[in-house]
Order: sequence, then structure tokens, then C-alpha cells
Amino acid sequence: MAERERRVISLVGGGGKTTTMYALAEIFREEGKKVIVTTSTHLQTPPEEIRARNIEEVRSLWKSDQIAVIGTDCENAKKSETDGQKIAEKSVRKMSIPEPVFLQEVLQEAEVVLIEADGAKHLPCKVPIEKEPVIIPECTDVIAVVGMDALGKPLEEVCFRKDLAVQFLNTSYKHLIAEEDIAKILSSVQGARKGVEDRKYCVVLNKCDDEIRKERAEKIRSLLKEQSIENVMITSYENRQNELKKYFIPA
Repeated sequence: MAERERRVISLVGGGGKTTTMYALAEIFREEGKKVIVTTSTHLQTPPEEIRARNIEEVRSLWKSDQIAVIGTDCENAKKSETDGQKIAEKSVRKMSIPEPVFLQEVLQEAEVVLIEADGAKHLPCKVPIEKEPVIIPECTDVIAVVGMDALGKPLEEVCFRKDLAVQFLNTSYKHLIAEEDIAKILSSVQGARKGVEDRKYCVVLNKCDDEIRKERAEKIRSLLKEQSIENVMITSYENRQNELKKYFIPA
């Protein structure tokens, strides 16, 4: 497939990357696209009915009008779950980046490839370390996702890589995250724009499930516009599909 006909979209940040990725996969599937979901780092293993382990299984899923999720099986990981003050360890099956030959086969035939390109341990925001994110050369678009539930909470509770975040924002662990902090992370090449280069870049301000969060997200959108970042979506549980569709499948 010609390079211009294929979109390879990497998702970075925190606060709902995986949910956003699968929402996009469904939007593109409904448009009749051949859709792949994968990771360049790690991703929770999907249900078997959408998992593909070779190109023949990928084609079979596409033929039955489904997305295909690909990756290499990892050893079971441990996921921390907090219930009040009690922390339990739960075994979670994960996948890592597909084998190179398999990935290249898929890239030749897919029309949309969605890649989770870094992790955030289920926290709303993050500042990447040197080796993050993992953006493959074929990537055409980068989506940075941030959860608006980070606002007004201590940095140490809501930022993955909190030590880096303290340095990057030049503040303390107890600092309450404000709109300006989110905007700085999203607009900086040391933050969410790291590795974007000349690719298309857009932002998803996620978890705007009440009016206060929506208003605060609008302030972040204005701050980002000052940095020439125009493509900003404000999403909630109820409007996620519609907002993503407006940007990625324009009328």
C-alpha cells in the first residue's frame, strides 16, 4: 500500500490512552478500514476473538469486519489495584511489540495502525524518560492523551515519572496540578511532543465528565492554541466517539 494511503497513529501520555485507541479503532472499522491495534511497548492482551498471531489471522479478522490486535506475548505482569488503603497485586496478561517481520507484513496491508507508544501505570499524566515514547519510523500521527482528573491534585499522586515531572515543572511533589502545567507538558518536546518531529500532532483532554472539568479543559485548549497547537479534543465518557470522529473522519 502506498505510504500516503496508510495512517500509523501513535498514542502517548496517560489518562485513557488505551480506551481512546480502541474507540478510534471502532470508528475506523465502521468506516470500512482495515484496522490494526498494537503496541511499541506493552499492552494488555485483548480478548482472543480479536487477537491475531500471523498475517493469515489478521486477514481473516478483516474479512469478518473486525479489528485485529497483534503483539508478542509477555510473561504475566503484576497490576496494582487500590481499594481504599488496601493494595492488591493482580496478574495481568500483556503483549509487547510484534516481531519485526510480522509488523512489516501488517504495515503493507493495513489502512490504519493504532499503536500504544508508552505507558503511564493508569495515571492521568506523565513526563517521558529518555527512551520514551517508542515511535516507529512509519508513524504519521501522534495523539497525546491527558486525564483532566489530574487537575487540582498533588503531582506525586497523578504524574507518572513524578521525579521527572518535579524537575520539568520546576515545582514540588505536593504541587497541585494546574491548567498551565498540563499545557506545558503537552506543548513541550521534552513532554508529550517528544519524538513528534514533523508528524501530525493532536491532543485529547480526556475524562471531562462534568462542567468544571470541561471549563478547565477549555482553558488548556486556549493555552495550547497560543503554542500553535490547534488540534485539541475535549472528550468524556458520553461524547468520546463523536469528538474523535469529528477530527479523524471529517464530514
